[in-house]
Amino acid sequence: MSETPLSDRQVKLLAVVAEGGGDWDARWIDLTVNSRYGPGEGTVLKELEALQRLGLVVRDDSRSGVGGRWKVTATARPFIQ
Repeated sequence: MSETPLSDRQVKLLAVVAEGGGDWDARWIDLTVNSRYGPGEGTVLKELEALQRLGLVVRDDSRSGVGGRWKVTATARPFIQ
């Protein structure tokens, strides 16, 4: 596992992003995470951008979708397995 400490919320968010397989936009991820785990302290887009800075998710703006479409990187896999 990576040495990057993640919160329980971040791990749950990664699992939801992985479930979407790169096809879910930030709005759908937000709806899914909030319905399962309750709202976060900020917006899911800010949470996704923080995970992106850690190299755990990537954003695809080449397709339509609110806030871009997101998928996990290989680096994130140990956190969600």
